[in-house]
Amino acid sequence: MKRVPVALVAVFAALSFASVAAADQFFHTAHAELTPIGNAPLRSGFVNDAHTQGETIGAQERYVLNGALPNTTYSVALWIYPRGSGSCAGTPLVMFTTETLTTNAAGNGEVGHTFFANPNAPPPNPVPSPIKWVVSLNGVPQYETGCVLVFSG
Repeated sequence: MKRVPVALVAVFAALSFASVAAADQFFHTAHAELTPIGNAPLRSGFVNDAHTQGETIGAQERYVLNGALPNTTYSVALWIYPRGSGSCAGTPLVMFTTETLTTNAAGNGEVGHTFFANPNAPPPNPVPSPIKWVVSLNGVPQYETGCVLVFSG
């Protein structure tokens, strides 16, 4: 049996990870903490946003609440502000719901959302869009993230 030199194995390993690193070259994965609005109960919560820029999946998001109201269904929405404004101040340009999240008896819940890739999408715009995620109950915001600058097509 022939032995493969360690250096050759290292080269193949590096090449196999190159495509993974290239997928996140325009927008690095964001982990945004959710904070309560007013007196909404929350032990912790967050949004993870990973842009894969793949041929099938464009981005994946994960929404998590811990210690919110028990047995409650919330809606999760993206609030997108004008590209290039640099902040989430004022009225959002676009607001759309991505998922609903239902908590258990302890007030914990988790759900994910996948944004499928557009095969005809232009390359990512070098000017970011300010975005925040807002979790609402019956149309009333309960939790929100800080402003995240997202590069997209």
